[in-house]
Amino acid sequence: MKPLTRTSGYMPPNRKMNELSYKRAFQILSEHFTLRCAPNSRYPSGVIVESLMYLTVENAYAESGLQNLACTRKAPSADTLLRRVKTLPWKEAYRMLVEANDRVVKKLKRRGIFKKPVLAAADLSDDPYYGEYGNKVCAGRRERGTNQFYRHASFHVVEAGKRATVFTMMVTPFDDHASVVEKLLSAARSRGIRVELLLVDRGFNGADVVNKLKRLRQPFLMPAQKHRGVKKAIEDYDNGLTPAVIDFKIEGDQDKKARCRLFMLMKRDASPLEPVTGRYVAFFTNLSVERVILAYEQLPEEYRKRWGIETGFRVQDNVQAKTTSKSFTVRVVYIMLSTFLYNIWVLANAALIKTLREDFKKPKIKLSQLAHYFRRKIEQPYKPP
Repeated sequence: MKPLTRTSGYMPPNRKMNELSYKRAFQILSEHFTLRCAPNSRYPSGVIVESLMYLTVENAYAESGLQNLACTRKAPSADTLLRRVKTLPWKEAYRMLVEANDRVVKKLKRRGIFKKPVLAAADLSDDPYYGEYGNKVCAGRRERGTNQFYRHASFHVVEAGKRATVFTMMVTPFDDHASVVEKLLSAARSRGIRVELLLVDRGFNGADVVNKLKRLRQPFLMPAQKHRGVKKAIEDYDNGLTPAVIDFKIEGDQDKKARCRLFMLMKRDASPLEPVTGRYVAFFTNLSVERVILAYEQLPEEYRKRWGIETGFRVQDNVQAKTTSKSFTVRVVYIMLSTFLYNIWVLANAALIKTLREDFKKPKIKLSQLAHYFRRKIEQPYKPP
């Protein structure tokens, strides 16, 4: 007996959604990410777009990835592809890919993903840079053989079933953290996303950021770095001298100060052998005392949802082309393509869940499955007669 797929034309929902996702991704990228090429070019813009998508889903370097692709179809060399990408000014490449990502975010909005106020997170991420210092290279803690990085900040929705990357921006040494947070939040609001609570990465910790979020009237939650003042507050609370929620003054660089609330909670797995300050978690927030008290047990658990963003990054890293290129344009294109295809995956799951009329709690399609389908589709673009 022949398989059902051959006798009736039936296509399983997952495969059908994979096919739709590929067509959608290629169409949107082709419309927005336009590369200049001569009319008689051997590799038109569409081939370059497919090649970039292939490197992204393969999580590969240009040289090895395109050599593999050339085994099954006509493909540009690594030098050709990177040269074509480098001809774009980075700001132009960034603008085009932001517009492409916005198309996907709009489709997610139409499916009601962001209908209610969301739990969101602002995060910083570094990509190692091996080269001479430049005005777009940020310094950081030494990691993977370098202390120089290309840095980007992202705004993510981190609720189950809504883990989309709404906006990504490049960060330079001249960008202060307060302005970065403001741009991320403004970008989300301009896209019609209401933020119930913003979970802020500890990399943004500082008086400037707290004051900025208070001015923007944005409820936030951020981990408190355990400097001397926070440690003393924890010790006082442990000794019963203060309540769990106190008003706290944060002192930053250049005599900058901010006031917010500090609340402390003993870890569930705290050991009496640990130092007192190690037994507690502490957070800065501008939530009212009443709200903090009402949600006292839930808030640290709620902040753990922030690690949904870490899970998102681990997953998203599986669809990002690798490179050691010093070109800022190449880095921007690779990062933004990773964001775009990650959101295509989120959209595929949202559409499939709606088709199946189920609750969106867990992805029905794994990102690895979608990436595998994209890879096969690009490797074998033409069906045999």
